[in-house]
Amino acid sequence: MSKCYPVVIYPSLILKFIVKNNTYNVKSSHSILNLSQTIPLTSKSPSSIYIQVLFLLVGFLIPLSFRLLSPLWLVALVWLSISLGVICVMSPNYPKPAVVKNISHCQPTTVINKKRNEIELSQLLSGKVLQPTGQSDATAGVSEQSFYQVINRIFPSVIQGVAFQNPEFSYPYSADFVLLHSSGLSIDIEIDEPYVGNTLAPHHCTDQGKDDTRNAFFTNGNWIVIRFSEKQAVKYPLRCCKVIASVLAQVAGDCTYLTKLQKIPDLPTDPMWTTKQAKKWACADYRKTYLPNYWK
Repeated sequence: MSKCYPVVIYPSLILKFIVKNNTYNVKSSHSILNLSQTIPLTSKSPSSIYIQVLFLLVGFLIPLSFRLLSPLWLVALVWLSISLGVICVMSPNYPKPAVVKNISHCQPTTVINKKRNEIELSQLLSGKVLQPTGQSDATAGVSEQSFYQVINRIFPSVIQGVAFQNPEFSYPYSADFVLLHSSGLSIDIEIDEPYVGNTLAPHHCTDQGKDDTRNAFFTNGNWIVIRFSEKQAVKYPLRCCKVIASVLAQVAGDCTYLTKLQKIPDLPTDPMWTTKQAKKWACADYRKTYLPNYWK
């Protein structure tokens, strides 16, 4: 996983859809995967057989020509030219990698028709997306309510506090926010704080592995996972919304939200933290530096 927020994790099914439909011509404020074509291994073609025969002939004729022809320097120059030509013919022409391009905004001429894209995506995801089991009873983070007020203005369909039953645990997973797009695309949006307010216990640390397990649970259920640091959500809520909008444009070809937010600056990255760092921050009341109404 990335070492900086925001983190956007795509299920393999969605990644294949992006590659197939070329829906990635969008500038994003999060890391974009560099999707490259794999060069296939193929059997020998007839042309390669001809080249091998040519090399055998050249190998036979070179010593013979040096023995029978003169001057030697001219013969050597001729054979050098022939050898370079053969090497050029043998050089394979590999396909260029399909690199994800960044552009300043959504360009309708480069994005597949939105309606057709949504239909294809809906058909692809039909019956394959993990479904929630109801409203979560987990306590919301101190920054989540204010973030919800902002994100709900941009994405009215967003829902806060949704539960997902996990057969591996006796308790359900709780998604901070879920966004359900008309295409069937489902996004889990998480706000990560470095430590718990009342216990100061380290939380969302890169060396704990809990978030990796949780991310896999959702992506295996064909949910996109977007994670912001609490600091980002508090200081730059609209910029966080722009990240979400860029994902919708990138996958579903829906530029509606990104167009509205195109004047909003990109979200600055925020480094992730280890358990050791989280403990240091807890001792220093780090969350107080960005939370307006911080409490322990």
